[in-house]
Amino acid sequence: MDTYYEYEPLFLKKNPIYIRKFVRHSSMGRIHWHEALELLYFTKGKAVTGCNLEHHEVRKGTIVLINGNELHTGIISQIESEFYCFQFDPTFFHNLIGNECALFQNVIVDEDCTKILDEMIAVYSKPRTIQSIVEYKKLAYEFFGILTARYVKNVLDEEHYKKQFKRLDTFHHIIDYIEKNYTENISVPELAAHFNMSVSYFSHFFKEYAQKSVVECINETRIQNAKALLEKEEVPIKEIALRVGFSDLNYFSRKFKAITGMTAMEYKKSCQKR
Repeated sequence: MDTYYEYEPLFLKKNPIYIRKFVRHSSMGRIHWHEALELLYFTKGKAVTGCNLEHHEVRKGTIVLINGNELHTGIISQIESEFYCFQFDPTFFHNLIGNECALFQNVIVDEDCTKILDEMIAVYSKPRTIQSIVEYKKLAYEFFGILTARYVKNVLDEEHYKKQFKRLDTFHHIIDYIEKNYTENISVPELAAHFNMSVSYFSHFFKEYAQKSVVECINETRIQNAKALLEKEEVPIKEIALRVGFSDLNYFSRKFKAITGMTAMEYKKSCQKR
């Protein structure tokens, strides 16, 4: 599947908390963001998921917490995994600390937290009554109380919160531009000029959020799309390289193996055996 980046609307119009269960779910390459705080609570198996363009190996008992507006990927790969997805309205927790916003650690393993989440799941599965709604809200506040005491990585006032996520919005636009233009001969100076930044500032800004260089991101986007073409297109590898933006076949071959661990031909043959 192609890697792509998108804003994802959420289902929080009626309730400030929304819980869904997923079994053996995979959404490889689907990088997205939303305003709501979201957490994935793994109750079975193993999986690899992504947050802020970093991959995390998770297993039973792991909680992956995605702060509002953070780029993240669903389940990149899984081995008989089962997990619950919790989504919280942006105002549900922020209002507890006035004009400040807590940003939490992304990967958490904590028995006190998982015990509360298990209770929330049990209550959430009951018929919706005033009592059950109050009960799972109470449990949610207890959960955030533990997070605040143990897993806050940063606290921002309202001004700095808005400033940070205005910068993050710019980053989203850069990623979107790369995704739409990766087949072209785009360069760092061109990207910097397009977003009205100097080359040095643009490179620093991008690496701050992506934890990798612009060139690495462009190459990874091209290789992900090359993989999708190799899976379904009966055309020469050289043509696929050209389609995704590589004018040099040798450079494409080196990058493909560096990123995937196999040559393009090996990858194509592995797809044919599936």
